[in-house]
Formats: sequence, structure tokens, C-alpha cells
Amino acid sequence: MKRSAFAVLAWTALSGVAFAQSPTAADDSKGYVEVVAQSAFGNVTSQSFGGEAGFTLKPGLQVYVDAGYVRDTTPASLGASAQVVASDIIAKAGGGSYSVKQPVTFGVAGIKYLFPVDQSRFAPYVMAGGGAARVEKNVNFTVATGQVSDYVTIGSDLAGHETKGMISLGVGVDWLLGKVFVIDVQYRFGRVFTTEGLNINRAGAGFGVRF
Repeated sequence: MKRSAFAVLAWTALSGVAFAQSPTAADDSKGYVEVVAQSAFGNVTSQSFGGEAGFTLKPGLQVYVDAGYVRDTTPASLGASAQVVASDIIAKAGGGSYSVKQPVTFGVAGIKYLFPVDQSRFAPYVMAGGGAARVEKNVNFTVATGQVSDYVTIGSDLAGHETKGMISLGVGVDWLLGKVFVIDVQYRFGRVFTTEGLNINRAGAGFGVRF
């Protein structure tokens, strides 16, 4: 009986605290802008740079735009295809080398929800959005003699670019520094709808200002 009574009192107290919570301090701004640096990882590990901006619709809810550049997202299939072609070229030319890189430029927009945390400088959040990404295939070959075109014709599987739709999901914590500055510790997952599909994981931090 005592345990049951204690449980009821505890639940009542916690419920009261939850309802009494004021919106997080991040909500008292009209919006924010920040620059972002991240580690991008998947089949390869690379870097990502960009920026993010948001506007407050109401306490706890913002719209945002996230744009950036990922230096390399080379999938295993692209590396394998390039190696096969390079081996053939090197055998015919008597020597050579190759390099493979697949950079991605993207832009997405969506909704950001900040969880209410009473009187805290830390504001955890989740976000979701969609947009587009430009995926480039940068595969370069060098040969000991002559030109690459003397030995092989590079197809669209190893060259060119495509722009496809993209969705993005994210979580993070905004750390407020005074009334203006904010550090955003974050993780983002992106799915680009290329022919074989491309996942982009990004983890890092942003530094920005609120207005």
C-alpha cells in the first residue's frame, strides 16, 4: 500500500514538473544562422562543410535550410569499376595510375523540433527535411605513354554527374553561449536517391548566432 501511494505521489509530482516546464531558452529567438564542419562517413571517411539557417514558427518549432558540400562519398561499386578499367589501361600502356572521388553538393529544407527543457542552456532537438543533391563522379586515369583515350573510352558509370532527390534526418543539442551565440553538436543522416542509392552520415558541430 505504501509503495502504491508513493508511486502515485511520484507520478503526480513528475507530471506537474513536466507541465510546468517553460520552453527552452533557444525559443526566445526569431531564428539562427550557423557554419558547420562535420566528419562524413560510410564506405569512405571524408569531411563535410556547409551552413544552416532557421526561423522560429512558434516556441519549440522552427523551419530550417541546410546546405553543404561533402568531399567524398565514393561507394564500393565505383571504386571496383575504376580499378578494373585502370588495370586494363595500365597493362596496355605499360604503366599508370588512377584516383577516385565522388563529391556531393546538397541542399535540404524541413522542420526542426526543440524539446522543452526548463531553464537550461542545452536544447536537444530532432529534425527532418528533404531537398536535392548533386553527385559527381571524379575518376581520373594517367598513363605512362600516350593519352587515356588511346586505350579506353570512359563511360557514364565512371564520369559525369546526376542530381537526385534527398531526404535528411537529424538529431543534436544546441548549447547556448550567452544570449547570441550557440554551439550545435549534431548528427545528420541523408539518403540520396541515385540509381543504387547513397547514404551520407555526417557528425560534427556548428557555430552560429541567434537573432
